[in-house]
Amino acid sequence: MIKDITHLYSNPENNSVYQPAFFRMALDSDKDALNKLLAEKKVSLIHDEIYGQLQELIKCKNPSVRIKGDEYEALISKHLKGKSFDEYGVWVYYPWSQRLVHLLDEDEFIEVRTNRNRYKITKTEQDKLLTKKIGIVGLSVGQSIALTMAIERTCGELRLADFDTAELSNLNRIRAGVQNLGLNKTVIAAREIYEIDPFLNIKIFNDGLHTGNMDEFFFGWGQVGPLR
Repeated sequence: MIKDITHLYSNPENNSVYQPAFFRMALDSDKDALNKLLAEKKVSLIHDEIYGQLQELIKCKNPSVRIKGDEYEALISKHLKGKSFDEYGVWVYYPWSQRLVHLLDEDEFIEVRTNRNRYKITKTEQDKLLTKKIGIVGLSVGQSIALTMAIERTCGELRLADFDTAELSNLNRIRAGVQNLGLNKTVIAAREIYEIDPFLNIKIFNDGLHTGNMDEFFFGWGQVGPLR
């Protein structure tokens, strides 16, 4: 007899959903909301590697110190300042895959995520890049550009425009699994970027770029600006 696993499937109505949800367990309202999500069996996988992230954070804050493995526990305990591991950071829920991931919260996440950029980008340059809003029109080749910018975190906001959906013949140039066929290319790109970095701002334009939304694309929520 096949076990009932229908609770693991994403709701078909979620085909347009591309933003994750955030839960901070130190807040009673967030804790209640997350517990409800778990009780309703809307979480198929929990991934909690917060201890390893805290180790990296401690290393980032002490670059000139060679920390021994057995020293991390005390250093991390001091950093937590009495908080439990569950309460520290943020739990990020991806509704399209029903995955729940425990991460450092935004400032510490960015600090660790961009730490290896330091030898090619200074802290001042990185901070300046994070104020930039970048627009990308067309997400065939444009998808690779968006993903590269997200990986490098060389902007603070991405605006993605494409009217098309993914078809099987597109998979020679679009980084997407077959489970994404039929989804809008903007949604596919935004989901992958948020799985790399849930704190980036992404705005999508599923109708592509046209005269009716051009002003919003270039000037809404602050101007898309040159990198200078």
